[in-house]
Amino acid sequence: MEKKHLDIRYVVVAVAVCLMACGTMGLPNAYGVFYTPMSDALGAGRGAVTMHMSISNLVIGLFTPIVARSLAHGHKMRNVLMVATALVLVSGVVIAFAPNTLIMDVAAVVRGVGFAAVAMFIITLYIGNWFQKGRGTITGIALSGSGIGSAIASPIVTACIQNFGYQVAYLGFVAFTVITILPVMLFCPLTPEEVGLKPYGADEVDENPEDNKATAPASEDLGLKLVLLSPTFIVLVVFVIAIVLITTLSGHMASLAQDYGYSAQVGALLLSASMVGNVVSKFALGAIADRIGAFRACVISLVTTLVGLLLILFNFGGQAALLASGFLYGTCFSIGSLGISLLTRYIFGDDQYADAYSTISLVTSVASALGVVAAGLAYDVTGSYVAPIIAGIVLVGVAGGCLAYLRWRVTTRPWEKRVRA
Repeated sequence: MEKKHLDIRYVVVAVAVCLMACGTMGLPNAYGVFYTPMSDALGAGRGAVTMHMSISNLVIGLFTPIVARSLAHGHKMRNVLMVATALVLVSGVVIAFAPNTLIMDVAAVVRGVGFAAVAMFIITLYIGNWFQKGRGTITGIALSGSGIGSAIASPIVTACIQNFGYQVAYLGFVAFTVITILPVMLFCPLTPEEVGLKPYGADEVDENPEDNKATAPASEDLGLKLVLLSPTFIVLVVFVIAIVLITTLSGHMASLAQDYGYSAQVGALLLSASMVGNVVSKFALGAIADRIGAFRACVISLVTTLVGLLLILFNFGGQAALLASGFLYGTCFSIGSLGISLLTRYIFGDDQYADAYSTISLVTSVASALGVVAAGLAYDVTGSYVAPIIAGIVLVGVAGGCLAYLRWRVTTRPWEKRVRA
């Protein structure tokens, strides 16, 4: 009976975190369906409209280290989530009814502060605290909620915009985000130790150390020293920037399809296809990482992303071909969330993860802010999305080079490992 109770507690945390990922990471990936109607209603260019989302992403990065320090100093996770939820709700209402882009930009600052405490860093922190065995697979399952949210929301929100206007659709968008935060806030302590438990699989690892050597690529870490100006960390940051810039193109998928002459509904389907690729690749990447390691798993996703971008660029024709391209492109999200998290934890270890990843979150947010605006401005200047797509292809090459360097660096620099107690 006791074991059954413990199993249920772990399942509750996994499901709740997956749901929060669906609302706080998945729905923003479907945000692109709002860009065109917002631009038309406010009489502003797409670059100006996307600016508020870029500001929000930037603020998320700036406040993520503050959230990490707040938790380190003993602030209760529930209290942090309550404040964050209120900020997300208030800022969402203001953005929905903003009469101009300036008001949207101001509200985006508040939105970013709220999302810093409910997005990627907190989700991966929960998973790292609660699960030890099969962490890659469990992280993939949880983060797949982000892709599920996008795939489901995109056509639904598009239909709501067409029938009720973007303001009503946006309010529903925000309401669902708030609902997805509540289970974690109400039922999930940040660590299992708070309720007298150990991380899932910890006992098994302790009792059978020899049996667990087979899972070394995912369950053990290299324990390198976290030095922010070290070549290892700098190259990891460049890798993160390249991946994040590639993923920001998803925000323009709906508009890209219309640029190719398809309807808004096909644009929504293209975005959904990329989010289906998001979901499937996260399941696959997590399971693969547990078996062959995070490095090799990321290489596989990079290859599928490259194929997807090439197919989108050449646009061989036909709705089915376009949707297949979107699916392959969507695999980049498995690296942007799961892959970066696993690499960071693998290279620097569990006890340095919060410090390393909170810094990387800042980089992620800056890159995301620049990427979304750059793609929008490139469209405004050139009248097409060809330039952003070509840039994405180049960035895949940059990311691949960074992975190769990191693999070489962490396997040939044993003296960079820190001394453990």
